[in-house]
Amino acid sequence: MTDAAKRMMNAANTEALFVAAENALPGEARKAHLLAKVRRLHYDASIAQGFTPDEALILCMESVRIE
Repeated sequence: MTDAAKRMMNAANTEALFVAAENALPGEARKAHLLAKVRRLHYDASIAQGFTPDEALILCMESVRIE
């Protein structure tokens, strides 16, 4: 494959990746909304169990991961 063909293929691949990322944004927004709700639930539950607000914040920041 020539250098020009490689550059064209790389450019097309990069464009496809950008399009795929843009198309995934609505799903990412839904995940972020869910993650915020879950973190808030963990925070409130930690406070209810006697943790300080600072401790609860640290716990909820470390405990939730959505992939």
